[in-house]
Amino acid sequence: MSKEKSEKDMRNVPITVRLNEEEHEKLKQCAAACSLSAAEFMRQLCKETPRSPSLKPSFGS
Repeated sequence: MSKEKSEKDMRNVPITVRLNEEEHEKLKQCAAACSLSAAEFMRQLCKETPRSPSLKPSFGS
């Protein structure tokens, strides 16, 4: 049984983001705290999807 993704659900736009080591570690920590990959964590930030309150990202500090 094959489930085809709708055009809306297809992820076909690559985005390159450059982070320094500290930013990269913070991203990985935040994603791990929510049991997500870094990519899925960033997608949810863009969608403003509620995440686990166990760790709130504070990228500016």
